[in-house]
Amino acid sequence: MRLCQFYFSEKERAEDLARRMPVAARLGVLIDGKIVDITDLAAKHHDIHSPQYAGVLAPCVAGLHEWAALRAEIGKLPSAGGQSPEFVFFGPCVLRPLQYLDFYAFEQHVMTMRKSRGFDFIVPEWYEVPAYYNSNATSFIGHGMTAHFPPGEERMDYECEMACVIGKTIRNATIETARDAIVGYTILNDLSARARQTKVMPINMGPAPGKDFGSALGPYLVTRDEIRDLGALGMRAFVNGEQWTNGRYGVVQHTFEAMVAFASSARTFYPGDVLGSGTVGGGCGAEQKRFLKDGDVVRLEIDELGALENRVDHERPHA
Repeated sequence: MRLCQFYFSEKERAEDLARRMPVAARLGVLIDGKIVDITDLAAKHHDIHSPQYAGVLAPCVAGLHEWAALRAEIGKLPSAGGQSPEFVFFGPCVLRPLQYLDFYAFEQHVMTMRKSRGFDFIVPEWYEVPAYYNSNATSFIGHGMTAHFPPGEERMDYECEMACVIGKTIRNATIETARDAIVGYTILNDLSARARQTKVMPINMGPAPGKDFGSALGPYLVTRDEIRDLGALGMRAFVNGEQWTNGRYGVVQHTFEAMVAFASSARTFYPGDVLGSGTVGGGCGAEQKRFLKDGDVVRLEIDELGALENRVDHERPHA
Protein backbone atom coordinates (compact mmCIF):
# COMPACT_ATOMS: atom_id res chain seq x y z
CA MET A 1 0.00 0.00 0.00
CA ARG A 2 0.95 3.61 -0.54
CA LEU A 3 -0.17 5.63 2.46
CA CYS A 4 -0.08 9.39 2.90
CA GLN A 5 -1.31 12.17 5.15
CA PHE A 6 -3.09 15.01 3.43
CA TYR A 7 -5.28 18.07 3.84
CA PHE A 8 -8.05 19.70 1.88
CA SER A 9 -6.57 23.21 2.24
CA GLU A 10 -3.23 24.93 2.70
CA LYS A 11 -4.61 26.61 5.83
CA GLU A 12 -5.36 23.24 7.46
CA ARG A 13 -1.88 21.99 6.69
CA ALA A 14 -0.12 25.11 8.00
CA GLU A 15 -2.11 25.08 11.22
CA ASP A 16 -1.55 21.37 11.77
CA LEU A 17 2.20 21.48 11.28
CA ALA A 18 2.42 24.35 13.75
CA ARG A 19 0.92 22.14 16.47
CA ARG A 20 2.63 19.39 18.40
CA MET A 21 -0.52 17.28 18.05
CA PRO A 22 -2.02 17.31 14.55
CA VAL A 23 -5.80 17.31 14.42
CA ALA A 24 -6.84 18.02 10.83
CA ALA A 25 -4.71 15.51 8.90
CA ARG A 26 -6.46 12.86 6.85
CA LEU A 27 -5.05 9.42 6.18
CA GLY A 28 -5.07 8.41 2.53
CA VAL A 29 -4.18 5.39 0.43
CA LEU A 30 -3.28 5.60 -3.26
CA ILE A 31 -5.62 3.43 -5.36
CA ASP A 32 -5.54 3.56 -9.17
CA GLY A 33 -3.85 6.95 -9.07
CA LYS A 34 -6.39 8.48 -6.66
CA ILE A 35 -6.00 9.27 -2.98
CA VAL A 36 -8.80 7.59 -1.06
CA ASP A 37 -9.55 8.88 2.44
CA ILE A 38 -9.36 6.01 4.96
CA THR A 39 -9.26 8.08 8.16
CA ASP A 40 -12.62 6.81 9.41
CA LEU A 41 -11.75 3.24 8.44
CA ALA A 42 -8.51 3.40 10.44
CA ALA A 43 -10.43 4.86 13.39
CA LYS A 44 -12.56 1.70 13.53
CA HIS A 45 -9.44 -0.25 14.41
CA HIS A 46 -7.67 2.19 16.70
CA ASP A 47 -8.08 5.46 18.55
CA ILE A 48 -6.19 7.49 15.97
CA HIS A 49 -6.51 10.70 17.96
CA SER A 50 -5.00 9.25 21.13
CA PRO A 51 -2.31 11.65 22.44
CA GLN A 52 0.20 8.79 22.54
CA TYR A 53 0.38 8.88 18.75
CA ALA A 54 1.99 11.52 16.56
CA GLY A 55 -0.64 11.98 13.87
CA VAL A 56 -3.05 9.53 12.28
CA LEU A 57 -0.52 7.43 10.37
CA ALA A 58 1.37 5.91 13.30
CA PRO A 59 -1.51 3.81 14.66
CA CYS A 60 -2.40 2.68 11.16
CA VAL A 61 1.22 1.65 10.64
CA ALA A 62 1.05 -0.37 13.84
CA GLY A 63 -2.21 -1.81 12.58
CA LEU A 64 -0.55 -3.09 9.44
CA HIS A 65 1.32 -5.52 11.64
CA GLU A 66 -1.48 -6.35 14.03
CA TRP A 67 -4.81 -6.15 12.21
CA ALA A 68 -5.25 -8.17 9.07
CA ALA A 69 -8.86 -6.99 8.94
CA LEU A 70 -7.80 -3.39 8.34
CA ARG A 71 -5.64 -4.34 5.39
CA ALA A 72 -8.40 -6.51 3.98
CA GLU A 73 -10.89 -3.64 4.13
CA ILE A 74 -8.46 -1.24 2.48
CA GLY A 75 -7.86 -3.79 -0.27
CA LYS A 76 -11.56 -3.74 -1.18
CA LEU A 77 -11.85 0.03 -1.50
CA PRO A 78 -12.62 1.48 -4.96
CA SER A 79 -10.86 4.56 -6.26
CA ALA A 80 -14.21 6.21 -7.03
CA GLY A 81 -14.56 9.28 -4.87
CA GLY A 82 -10.81 9.59 -4.41
CA GLN A 83 -8.88 12.78 -5.04
CA SER A 84 -6.21 13.30 -7.68
CA PRO A 85 -2.88 13.89 -5.94
CA GLU A 86 -2.51 17.33 -7.51
CA PHE A 87 -5.67 18.52 -5.75
CA VAL A 88 -4.66 17.69 -2.17
CA PHE A 89 -2.13 19.23 0.17
CA PHE A 90 0.39 16.67 1.37
CA GLY A 91 1.80 16.63 4.84
CA PRO A 92 4.90 14.59 5.61
CA CYS A 93 3.84 10.94 5.53
CA VAL A 94 4.69 10.82 9.25
CA LEU A 95 3.63 14.12 10.76
CA ARG A 96 5.29 13.98 14.14
CA PRO A 97 7.53 10.96 14.70
CA LEU A 98 8.75 10.56 18.24
CA GLN A 99 12.26 9.96 16.90
CA TYR A 100 14.18 10.77 13.73
CA LEU A 101 17.65 9.30 13.25
CA ASP A 102 19.76 9.94 10.18
CA PHE A 103 22.58 7.59 9.20
CA TYR A 104 25.71 7.90 7.05
CA ALA A 105 25.68 4.69 5.06
CA PHE A 106 26.88 5.34 1.48
CA GLU A 107 30.64 5.05 0.97
CA GLN A 108 30.92 7.40 -2.01
CA HIS A 109 29.19 10.22 -0.15
CA VAL A 110 31.27 9.66 2.99
CA MET A 111 34.55 9.66 1.05
CA THR A 112 33.67 12.76 -0.97
CA MET A 113 32.60 14.74 2.08
CA ARG A 114 35.69 13.69 4.06
CA LYS A 115 37.94 14.77 1.21
CA SER A 116 36.23 18.15 1.24
CA ARG A 117 37.32 18.46 4.89
CA GLY A 118 40.92 17.50 4.16
CA PHE A 119 40.81 13.73 4.89
CA ASP A 120 41.79 11.17 2.26
CA PHE A 121 40.50 8.08 4.06
CA ILE A 122 37.43 6.71 5.82
CA VAL A 123 37.95 5.63 9.43
CA PRO A 124 37.66 1.83 9.82
CA GLU A 125 34.91 2.19 12.41
CA TRP A 126 32.58 3.45 9.69
CA TYR A 127 32.64 0.03 8.06
CA GLU A 128 31.96 -1.69 11.37
CA VAL A 129 28.90 0.17 12.69
CA PRO A 130 26.08 2.21 11.11
CA ALA A 131 26.82 5.67 12.50
CA TYR A 132 23.96 8.14 12.96
CA TYR A 133 22.92 11.36 14.66
CA ASN A 134 19.62 12.25 16.32
CA SER A 135 17.90 14.85 14.18
CA ASN A 136 14.90 17.12 14.69
CA ALA A 137 11.72 15.03 14.69
CA THR A 138 9.50 18.14 14.71
CA SER A 139 10.89 19.68 11.52
CA PHE A 140 9.31 17.63 8.72
CA ILE A 141 7.50 19.20 5.79
CA GLY A 142 5.56 17.49 3.03
CA HIS A 143 5.59 17.21 -0.73
CA GLY A 144 4.87 20.53 -2.43
CA MET A 145 5.79 22.67 0.57
CA THR A 146 8.48 25.35 0.68
CA ALA A 147 11.58 24.60 2.74
CA HIS A 148 12.72 27.70 4.63
CA PHE A 149 16.45 27.76 5.29
CA PRO A 150 17.97 29.81 8.13
CA PRO A 151 18.27 33.54 7.38
CA GLY A 152 21.54 34.39 5.71
CA GLU A 153 22.51 30.78 4.91
CA GLU A 154 24.92 30.93 1.97
CA ARG A 155 25.08 27.24 1.02
CA MET A 156 21.60 25.77 0.85
CA ASP A 157 21.70 22.08 -0.02
CA TYR A 158 19.56 18.99 -0.47
CA GLU A 159 20.34 15.37 0.38
CA CYS A 160 18.80 12.51 -1.60
CA GLU A 161 17.92 9.75 0.86
CA MET A 162 15.56 6.88 1.53
CA ALA A 163 13.98 6.37 4.96
CA CYS A 164 12.42 3.42 6.70
CA VAL A 165 9.48 3.80 9.07
CA ILE A 166 9.06 1.70 12.19
CA GLY A 167 5.75 -0.16 12.44
CA LYS A 168 5.80 -1.63 15.93
CA THR A 169 7.49 -1.05 19.25
CA ILE A 170 10.90 -2.70 19.43
CA ARG A 171 13.98 -2.61 21.66
CA ASN A 172 17.33 -4.44 21.48
CA ALA A 173 16.48 -5.70 18.00
CA THR A 174 18.28 -8.41 16.07
CA ILE A 175 18.57 -8.25 12.28
CA GLU A 176 15.56 -10.57 12.03
CA THR A 177 13.33 -8.72 14.48
CA ALA A 178 14.42 -5.40 12.97
CA ARG A 179 13.24 -6.57 9.56
CA ASP A 180 9.82 -7.37 10.95
CA ALA A 181 9.63 -4.00 12.72
CA ILE A 182 10.10 -2.01 9.49
CA VAL A 183 6.68 -1.38 8.01
CA GLY A 184 7.73 0.52 4.89
CA TYR A 185 9.86 3.09 3.11
CA THR A 186 9.62 6.66 1.90
CA ILE A 187 11.67 9.45 0.32
CA LEU A 188 13.68 11.77 2.56
CA ASN A 189 15.28 15.07 1.67
CA ASP A 190 17.59 15.84 4.58
CA LEU A 191 17.94 19.52 3.81
CA SER A 192 21.27 20.97 4.87
CA ALA A 193 22.48 24.47 5.73
CA ARG A 194 26.12 23.82 4.86
CA ALA A 195 27.59 27.10 6.14
CA ARG A 196 26.07 26.52 9.59
CA GLN A 197 27.05 22.86 9.47
CA THR A 198 30.66 23.62 8.50
CA LYS A 199 30.98 26.06 11.39
CA VAL A 200 30.15 23.45 14.04
CA MET A 201 31.63 20.25 12.56
CA PRO A 202 35.17 20.88 13.92
CA ILE A 203 33.71 20.58 17.44
CA ASN A 204 32.98 16.90 16.63
CA MET A 205 29.44 16.97 17.99
CA GLY A 206 27.68 16.28 14.68
CA PRO A 207 26.07 18.35 11.93
CA ALA A 208 23.47 20.27 13.97
CA PRO A 209 22.35 23.06 13.70
CA GLY A 210 22.85 22.77 9.96
CA LYS A 211 20.08 20.14 9.84
CA ASP A 212 17.61 21.27 12.49
CA PHE A 213 15.49 23.68 10.47
CA GLY A 214 13.70 21.19 8.21
CA SER A 215 13.56 17.92 6.32
CA ALA A 216 11.05 16.81 3.69
CA LEU A 217 9.39 13.40 3.87
CA GLY A 218 6.97 11.56 1.57
CA PRO A 219 4.71 11.90 -0.18
CA TYR A 220 3.90 8.22 0.40
CA LEU A 221 4.87 5.57 2.89
CA VAL A 222 5.14 2.46 0.73
CA THR A 223 4.64 -0.71 2.73
CA ARG A 224 7.42 -3.28 2.68
CA ASP A 225 5.42 -5.89 0.78
CA GLU A 226 5.13 -3.53 -2.21
CA ILE A 227 8.90 -3.40 -2.81
CA ARG A 228 10.18 -6.19 -5.03
CA ASP A 229 13.91 -5.51 -4.63
CA LEU A 230 15.00 -2.68 -2.36
CA GLY A 231 18.58 -2.85 -3.57
CA ALA A 232 17.55 -2.23 -7.18
CA LEU A 233 15.81 1.08 -6.47
CA GLY A 234 17.31 4.02 -8.34
CA MET A 235 17.66 7.33 -6.48
CA ARG A 236 17.67 10.58 -8.45
CA ALA A 237 17.57 14.31 -7.78
CA PHE A 238 16.67 17.19 -10.07
CA VAL A 239 17.06 20.93 -9.50
CA ASN A 240 14.77 23.03 -11.69
CA GLY A 241 14.49 20.01 -13.99
CA GLU A 242 18.26 19.46 -14.32
CA GLN A 243 19.48 16.12 -13.01
CA TRP A 244 22.09 16.48 -10.27
CA THR A 245 22.00 12.96 -8.77
CA ASN A 246 21.81 9.45 -10.18
CA GLY A 247 22.40 6.69 -7.62
CA ARG A 248 21.10 3.35 -6.37
CA TYR A 249 20.16 2.17 -2.91
CA GLY A 250 21.82 -1.23 -3.40
CA VAL A 251 25.35 0.15 -2.90
CA VAL A 252 24.56 1.05 0.73
CA GLN A 253 27.12 -0.21 3.29
CA HIS A 254 24.68 -0.76 6.15
CA THR A 255 21.13 -2.03 5.62
CA PHE A 256 18.10 -0.59 7.35
CA GLU A 257 17.86 -3.78 9.42
CA ALA A 258 21.43 -3.24 10.62
CA MET A 259 20.62 0.37 11.46
CA VAL A 260 17.60 -0.61 13.55
CA ALA A 261 19.49 -3.37 15.33
CA PHE A 262 22.44 -1.12 16.16
CA ALA A 263 20.46 1.95 17.22
CA SER A 264 17.87 0.04 19.28
CA SER A 265 20.42 -1.23 21.77
CA ALA A 266 19.00 -0.05 25.13
CA ARG A 267 16.68 2.23 23.13
CA THR A 268 13.03 1.76 22.21
CA PHE A 269 11.62 2.55 18.79
CA TYR A 270 7.91 3.24 18.40
CA PRO A 271 5.43 3.14 15.47
CA GLY A 272 6.11 6.06 13.16
CA ASP A 273 9.77 6.58 14.08
CA VAL A 274 11.89 7.50 11.04
CA LEU A 275 15.42 6.32 10.18
CA GLY A 276 17.17 7.91 7.22
CA SER A 277 19.69 6.05 5.09
CA GLY A 278 22.11 8.91 4.66
CA THR A 279 22.93 10.50 1.32
CA VAL A 280 23.41 8.31 -1.73
CA GLY A 281 26.69 8.89 -3.60
CA GLY A 282 26.57 12.17 -5.52
CA GLY A 283 23.32 12.91 -3.72
CA CYS A 284 23.86 16.51 -2.65
CA GLY A 285 25.12 19.80 -4.02
CA ALA A 286 28.12 19.88 -1.69
CA GLU A 287 29.59 16.85 -3.47
CA GLN A 288 29.36 18.79 -6.72
CA LYS A 289 30.40 22.15 -5.25
CA ARG A 290 27.17 23.85 -6.23
CA PHE A 291 24.29 24.98 -4.08
CA LEU A 292 20.68 26.05 -4.20
CA LYS A 293 19.26 29.54 -4.48
CA ASP A 294 15.93 31.07 -3.51
CA GLY A 295 13.13 29.78 -5.70
CA ASP A 296 14.88 26.58 -6.80
CA VAL A 297 12.71 23.47 -6.94
CA VAL A 298 14.27 20.19 -5.81
CA ARG A 299 12.67 16.95 -6.94
CA LEU A 300 13.80 13.61 -5.50
CA GLU A 301 12.72 10.40 -7.20
CA ILE A 302 13.13 6.84 -5.95
CA ASP A 303 11.88 3.93 -8.02
CA GLU A 304 8.63 2.47 -6.62
CA LEU A 305 8.42 5.17 -3.94
CA GLY A 306 7.41 8.12 -6.11
CA ALA A 307 8.67 11.69 -6.19
CA LEU A 308 9.13 14.34 -3.49
CA GLU A 309 9.28 17.94 -4.67
CA ASN A 310 9.96 21.10 -2.67
CA ARG A 311 10.80 24.71 -3.34
CA VAL A 312 13.56 26.31 -1.25
CA ASP A 313 13.78 29.80 0.18
CA HIS A 314 15.29 31.68 3.11
CA GLU A 315 13.22 32.25 6.22
CA ARG A 316 12.71 35.97 6.74
CA PRO A 317 13.84 37.32 10.12
CA HIS A 318 10.98 38.57 12.27
CA ALA A 319 10.83 42.34 12.60
